[in-house]
Amino acid sequence: MATSKTPAVVGLSLAGFHNPEEVRVYQDTARVQFGAEPRFELSYTLDERFLQKLGFLQGRVLSVHAPCPGAEFFPNLGSRDAGVRRAGVEAVRRSAGTAARFGAAGVVLHPGYTLDTHVPVDPLRRLAALDALSDEEQRQVWFTEGPICRRGYCLTPSYRAHFQAAVEGLVEAAAACAAEEVDLAVENLNPRITYLFQLPAELVELADAIPSIFLCIDIGHLWISSLVHGFDFSTGLADMLATGRVRSAHIHDNASRLGADPVLSDDHALVGEGSVPVRDALDMLTRAQVPAIVVETTTHPLESMRRVLALLREPPAGIRPET
Repeated sequence: MATSKTPAVVGLSLAGFHNPEEVRVYQDTARVQFGAEPRFELSYTLDERFLQKLGFLQGRVLSVHAPCPGAEFFPNLGSRDAGVRRAGVEAVRRSAGTAARFGAAGVVLHPGYTLDTHVPVDPLRRLAALDALSDEEQRQVWFTEGPICRRGYCLTPSYRAHFQAAVEGLVEAAAACAAEEVDLAVENLNPRITYLFQLPAELVELADAIPSIFLCIDIGHLWISSLVHGFDFSTGLADMLATGRVRSAHIHDNASRLGADPVLSDDHALVGEGSVPVRDALDMLTRAQVPAIVVETTTHPLESMRRVLALLREPPAGIRPET
């Protein structure tokens, strides 16, 4: 009999849900269609009122994406302003409390930015904040839609200073999670100007620096970063998996490509509707025994889950199932 590739748990992010009734309908339908109890990741889009109505998910939550409950700002542990960093650690602490409350194993975190200010969750306000970049960072903008950084941005003195601030802040954030008996998993970000932790090497560096930190690999972000920074997608994924610290992965697609008409966009689209090598990534994640796979598309949740489960049940490329 062929060995199943399906990981221990596959869940769905609630980022695309607008009310608790939508969650319940998905849950009931998914039970029938997929023959298993659905699992979830709580999103930073959920406010406390929303969370209070999700008691039926108790014990069915894999992870919590900070800040959860939702807040005005993302945690910015890359800030060199002590007050901004304290606020970020406090947001992680509240998120860890949410994880403990729902029985989740951990918190997923976008760890920080090359800004000393608060970073708004609202995308329009966040883009407005990016318009106020310093002259140095304006020179690092390569692709104005995003805006996307130039190759080499992650080596600039300003970037590295904020990176080191984030490493220090993550020690406190990991301790806040440990106090709630949940893990902290840092997510790799896409190559948007001001975003930290764009390179696989930075996640490896972080894992080496803080033994209590775990990783969440976002394959959509990794794909865009590989195009912009010029590293091999599979090699970057393998390097992060080799740390042994990867606790989860976010699965989604996007149409990013280079060439005469480049597209660089973090679409969070349905698997199969973009250019991300999703199947190859799932093969690697499964072989590395990553405990949790989280589908993080923003539309068509049932179809998103169906497509990912179908890929996970296929044999790896080049291997024929036994008959």
